[in-house]
Amino acid sequence: MKPSTLKKVRGGLAIGLSVAMLSATSALSVDPTGTGASSHREAPLISMDPTADTTDVYAFVSPDKQNTVTLIASWIPFESPDGGPNYFRFDEGAKYRINVDNKGDAQAHITYEVTFRNETQNGATFLYNTGPLTSLNDTDYNIRQYYTVTEIVNDGAGPVSTVLFANKLMPPVNIGSKSTPNFKALSDAGINTDATSGIKAFVGQTDDPFWVDLTVFDLLTLRPQAAPIGYATGTKKGLDSLAGFNVHSIALQVPIARLTRGTDPVIGVWATTTRPSVRTVGGLNSVTYSGADVQVSRLGMPLVNEVVIPLALKDAFNSIPPSVDVPLATGQIPGLEAAGALLLKSVLTPELQSLLGGLYGVPNPGKPRSDIFDIFLAGMQLAQPFTIQTGGVGGTAVPVTLPAGFKVTRPQNLTQGGEMLRLNTAVKGGLCAPVPQRLGILAGDACGFPNGRRLTDDVTNIELLAVAGAAWQPLTNDTSFAFNPALIGVIDTGVYGNDVPYRTSFPYLAYAHQGQNRQYQNPKKLDL
Repeated sequence: MKPSTLKKVRGGLAIGLSVAMLSATSALSVDPTGTGASSHREAPLISMDPTADTTDVYAFVSPDKQNTVTLIASWIPFESPDGGPNYFRFDEGAKYRINVDNKGDAQAHITYEVTFRNETQNGATFLYNTGPLTSLNDTDYNIRQYYTVTEIVNDGAGPVSTVLFANKLMPPVNIGSKSTPNFKALSDAGINTDATSGIKAFVGQTDDPFWVDLTVFDLLTLRPQAAPIGYATGTKKGLDSLAGFNVHSIALQVPIARLTRGTDPVIGVWATTTRPSVRTVGGLNSVTYSGADVQVSRLGMPLVNEVVIPLALKDAFNSIPPSVDVPLATGQIPGLEAAGALLLKSVLTPELQSLLGGLYGVPNPGKPRSDIFDIFLAGMQLAQPFTIQTGGVGGTAVPVTLPAGFKVTRPQNLTQGGEMLRLNTAVKGGLCAPVPQRLGILAGDACGFPNGRRLTDDVTNIELLAVAGAAWQPLTNDTSFAFNPALIGVIDTGVYGNDVPYRTSFPYLAYAHQGQNRQYQNPKKLDL
């Protein structure tokens, strides 16, 4: 998209600006600092409501079952595994949703809503479990949580709800070798399959699949770099600030044919949390809920609200759906013109682009940042031919050039832009790199981020490089800017993967860490 196109956007072009793009543009600009976990504590209000805080969203074609898509969303950031005796769990007063747009109009046409019910077997003890847990139905499993998954389909004639999984017992948290001696078996027993739809579900505690070095918040420090960008003392190696922490995750494996509409293979995905508008605390700390549901958390593309959305709009962004992004940013909502203008400015002239220029001398490909704008608002459509490394025959890398105009993640009939994670379900198998590349499309792997998001995609470094201009030429017709490949070794967080291996089959997430082996450092032994 050229700058002149932006004038059309203001006139109402469907792929016009949006909060999403705000998110989008910054999302890539977000990570230039390597900022925090994907959406951990990203806004003032949600930072005080961790059980509703959506941390990450993933969507990818299942590697071992390629007629399905795996949808994953996680909540409750920074769960310490030894956080007893009242261990972490989902909130039975909230509704957790994974939303799918299969029409290109920024509306949720398929929603998977998950609700919870708590049950205590023995209230006369303080213990989470009263003995070793050897099965999900073990009588020693004292504090239990049950979940229900409802599929809500809205094709225009009104929503149709189908309960896929009713009142399923969730696996316990991973406490230690005495309480959960075979936690992997307990976790695996929590995988359920709906016989009618073929949908699989896993709901429970897992390792936090994201990785990042949060020292970036120490005045934008990238630890592996030389001072003053890095530290003058201490380790020069990037450290995963989320290593050893857990989250609570909802994972669904859904047939592609059930998610897509017509011949369009592209879907948009985002997660939300809603709560009743009124919470009443009564005598003896009894709690009741009433009133209409209010959305308190939203996450599609990673690293959007943390750094792209300005402080004045962070809480508001968590409360709106993608369909509001464009009207807000283009000044179409009466009374909110000032907020829309702030959002628009943040997207087109991302603050992090300027910071990158000041710290690293990174040239600006141009303002407005139409390349990032396009990817996050409307999805990726190539302006020039783009070479990918496919699996070829026998797993050997074979270069294949995608033509200009190829819609990598842009819906075929886009009518409304909005910030969300987009996945082309037809790009799989032989179009993937023989070995998944952590830098995704930037490394020639068309099956990687921002085409959906796999667990192994290094979204922090991808977005960092994108804001530095790595995506410029494939997405624009402007050849005046040349990305400097040397930046790949400079703008780098030094953290490239998760602290523990992922599972090789559904739900793919790594098993939760146990409190027994939680590691701590003695400050007296640190190099301060």
